[in-house]
Amino acid sequence: MEVSATKGVNVLLGDPRKAIVAFSIPIAVALLAQQSNSLVDSFWVTGLGGNAMAALGLVSPIYSILVGIGSGLGIGASAAIARCIGMGRAEESGGIAAQSLIICIIAAIIATPVLLLTAEPVLIAIGAGPTIEASMEFAIPLYISAVLIFISGVMSGIMRGEGAVRRSMYIQVIGAIANLILDPIFIYSLDMGVAGAAWATTAAFGISIIIGLYWYFVKKDMFIKFRIKDMRPNIALQREILSVGLPQTAEFTVMSAFNVTFNFCIIMVGGTSAMAIYTVAWRLMYILLIPAQAMGGAIVSACSAEFGMKRYDMIRQAYLFSVKTSVLLLSVFAVTMCLLAGPIASVFTVAPDMQHLHGDMVVMLYIFASFIPIMSLIYIGSSLLQALKRSKTSLISTFIRNAMLAATFLIAAYCFGTLTSLWWAMFVTEVFGGALMGYWAYVVLKDVAKRDGRTLLPDT
Repeated sequence: MEVSATKGVNVLLGDPRKAIVAFSIPIAVALLAQQSNSLVDSFWVTGLGGNAMAALGLVSPIYSILVGIGSGLGIGASAAIARCIGMGRAEESGGIAAQSLIICIIAAIIATPVLLLTAEPVLIAIGAGPTIEASMEFAIPLYISAVLIFISGVMSGIMRGEGAVRRSMYIQVIGAIANLILDPIFIYSLDMGVAGAAWATTAAFGISIIIGLYWYFVKKDMFIKFRIKDMRPNIALQREILSVGLPQTAEFTVMSAFNVTFNFCIIMVGGTSAMAIYTVAWRLMYILLIPAQAMGGAIVSACSAEFGMKRYDMIRQAYLFSVKTSVLLLSVFAVTMCLLAGPIASVFTVAPDMQHLHGDMVVMLYIFASFIPIMSLIYIGSSLLQALKRSKTSLISTFIRNAMLAATFLIAAYCFGTLTSLWWAMFVTEVFGGALMGYWAYVVLKDVAKRDGRTLLPDT
């Protein structure tokens, strides 16, 4: 198999800065489509009232864990595939892709019954008491469809690993369009309520997977070729995937698990309605953070390939380019969010039981905007560590940041008891987290450079 078989592979093996630009744009579109699903859910569910909106937020940490498992395994597959291509072992990439799908199926077989059996007590434990009925209605369809969530994340990762980022974008965009169409039909036309939002989301995952499988198994015009022998369990290849995928999955899980504490504090201070506006605000934040997330996704593929080729100087250039670009873009987006804070809050506090929180949501958006630029260091730094097989370092940094945020949230909730104090606690922690991840990226770049006898960053 020739490594020049596709345009994406040629870009992957070229200048990493050009690769990051070429890859990050389709990844950004895909992420926008993915995040739009959540925002569209919020938009349509807001008409059902505060309890339904709060249900989305309360189930969100568990749903994020499911998405995190798929995304983490997808990142592991992407990094392993790109390294294989960089090292000239292109045929091995098909085995890695096949093993990643096998891991998804095994994970779903384990996770699905556990999620269904523990659904109600877990939701009650994380604060869904007053909204347990709506929360269960939203959660169960997502739990049943865990395998679709996992495979969707891995399918995108496989495509990014071989440089087919536009194909990855297409399946995400088509899925988002499907969700956009199905949401009002399921929620209102079929009178499924908040459960309709969940079923629309899972149907969107299924549609995107079918398209990906068609390209690989029917049309067969992708760089990676699945072979029957690759479908047999291969411990060595699974270990290669999990060396990055498992810490990354754990990182997503840590973030989602700590969200339980954040949700508890918000509900304690402001009730379920405050939980609703917090959920919407973070979904808006994720959309604004797309440039940093997209460049992070591009770094995983591009820098993994450079790592395989031992071109460490190019890794440094790619990292610095990504940091500068993402900080600039996020600064512009932060200013824009501040200017539009009032109208945004008006859209999501239209329900009678939400209108009193309009002012609180405006203040929250102002504070959140102030730390958006520094968060780019978290995404870019974490992705660099994954590409350089230092995912455990990224996991430790994420754990420290989230533990600190949980502590400051609890202090703010018990000592000050206002929503604004919670938002300022988040500001302090996210600034610290960005600085910490930036420091780790600096240290790891210097350490990796020593293997080649070069200094990527100047000594200080």
